[in-house]
Amino acid sequence: AIIISEKLVKNDAFTSIHIEEQTIPFRNSKAGDDILTADIPNVSNYAKRSLDANGIVTVGSEVSAGDVLVGRTSPKVEDNLTPEEKLMNAIFSQKISNRKDTSLKVKHGHGGTVIDVQILSRDAGDNLEDGIEKIIKVFIAQKRKIKVGDKMAGRHGNKGVISLVLPVEDMPHLEDGT
Repeated sequence: AIIISEKLVKNDAFTSIHIEEQTIPFRNSKAGDDILTADIPNVSNYAKRSLDANGIVTVGSEVSAGDVLVGRTSPKVEDNLTPEEKLMNAIFSQKISNRKDTSLKVKHGHGGTVIDVQILSRDAGDNLEDGIEKIIKVFIAQKRKIKVGDKMAGRHGNKGVISLVLPVEDMPHLEDGT
């Protein structure tokens, strides 16, 4: 077990940066194509606040769980309509909305700062799988401070798990105050 000072946590002495990649493909199918858009049905403006006009998150944005990273709508298959939608279609004899929200959203606990967005597309000459027109990759950096339960290792193979973070005044000190 390892006991560390609260001062190490405050000074970011053992803070690490984790970069996570989230990917969303845009497919072509017989039912219709996936569309990149900022106009996503049934999504709050707050969740879409970091999107640009095209529907892609801007680099440098702070994102948290539930925020939309890439706006995508896909065609709704007629078999998957809810009874309410079937009733509305029968009454008004027109389709209410034939697209559903399939956007890329930030997962719980994976928020952070967007550091890069890459767009791979068939038009740009990228080699993609059959049926996939484009792929958008979003890279999110997350700062993680050291906490109880983290494992530490020294250069010479000595390892341990942090079991306690003590306030500075409770840490042992020398006669000269260091």
